[in-house]
Amino acid sequence: MTYPDFAEALQARICADLEAEKIAHTPRKRREADERRVEILEVHIAALEERVATAEVLGEQRRHEAETAAKKIAALEAHIATLQEAIAKAESLGEQQRQEAQTAAERADDLVAELIEITGEFVEMSKRIAEQTAEMDKLRAELNDYRSR
Repeated sequence: MTYPDFAEALQARICADLEAEKIAHTPRKRREADERRVEILEVHIAALEERVATAEVLGEQRRHEAETAAKKIAALEAHIATLQEAIAKAESLGEQQRQEAQTAAERADDLVAELIEITGEFVEMSKRIAEQTAEMDKLRAELNDYRSR
């Protein structure tokens, strides 16, 4: 044994002797009370260790739930972005269709106005034809009357 090893062994032996002497001079009731406190503390430590283990399991569960929630949030945000794009396209298409409908309505109004104008012209022509037909009938009647004389 080397000198430092011997010193360490001697020091450990002295500490053990001092502890034994201390215990020997400690009253029995106090030793029993100390032992009881140690037992109570050991039970308390075991309960705390159990609670720590439960808390660790719960913490892991919460971490997993948080990760799942984060993934779900990301998916929902992506879905919202997709829906916003679809809304923008639908609004654009709606505006385009509104403009087309307005153009078609204006064209229909123009066609109705043109139809009314043509109908007016047709009525005027019909009146002239009716007048001309009446006049031709009158002239034919006169011609027939003249021939029959």
